[in-house]
Amino acid sequence: MGEQIKVGVCIPSAGMCPIFFAQSVVEMFINANQVLRSRKDASDFAMRMFIRQSSNIPNNRQKLVEQALEWGASHILFIDDDMIFDPRLLEVLLSRRLPMVACNYPKRQLKFEFTATKADRSGYMETTKNSAGFEEAWYCGFGFCLIERQVFEKMPKPWFMPYYDTESGEVSSEDNPFCELVRQAGFRCSLTTPRAGKSAIWDSISIRGARTRSRKKSRK
Repeated sequence: MGEQIKVGVCIPSAGMCPIFFAQSVVEMFINANQVLRSRKDASDFAMRMFIRQSSNIPNNRQKLVEQALEWGASHILFIDDDMIFDPRLLEVLLSRRLPMVACNYPKRQLKFEFTATKADRSGYMETTKNSAGFEEAWYCGFGFCLIERQVFEKMPKPWFMPYYDTESGEVSSEDNPFCELVRQAGFRCSLTTPRAGKSAIWDSISIRGARTRSRKKSRK
């Protein structure tokens, strides 16, 4: 890495989270201390967790980022509190050296659809076992998303204001308008596959409960 890396891990929550999410976060911090801190060029590496609990998730995100930036964070790592992930995922995202880079994952609905949309807005981006590297996205969720400090410094507040979509008749989530602000500030939204040849869904990001069940089965 070379430069000073201070990761503010921001977790907005309504108050409840799966136990395997907590395990994933703990393992991520352990891995960061063992691997990232051990490198000669990472003597200035630091991590700190920021948590804000309320039902107003957009406001949670706004306040979390402000707190992390005041602490001196060089990067903001958003993690949704229902995610289960590989502890090495942060290391992979940092290695991409991109202003904004996220992982793909399914929506919380019965119809199986991924969160990220293609850069040309032609449809959803699918992550499969053959996905590798990274590519530009029009929109990607905050489930596991790393954003550099400079992105926030170049965007006006508020950063997470939902809007009303007149075509669909629905109110947006806060991550969609954020991606628009990112593009307006001259940056790109990038989507990465954690490990080449592996599925970001099955091997790093859970289907919000599916991997929890698989872990329980493996422990019987």
